Amino acid sequence: MGKLRPLNTAEVIRILEKHGFKEVRSRKHTTFKKFLPSGKVLTTWVPHGNKVSVFVLQYIIKQTEIPREEFTE
Repeated sequence: MGKLRPLNTAEVIRILEKHGFKEVRSRKHTTFKKFLPSGKVLTTWVPHGNKVSVFVLQYIIKQTEIPREEFTE
């Protein structure tokens, strides 16, 4: 398993969209949601700025259920 490193915001958004997340709001953070067939809704946010920290990436991985490997280099 690769090591998590800060990623560009655009890269994180690309990964989320690749996994079916849609942007629903953009204020201080950009909020993304994915509606699952079971009725479950996965929600996460991406802060505005150039980089997304490792701490925030860990939060996004937990909230979205996307494999950690998608965010490693």
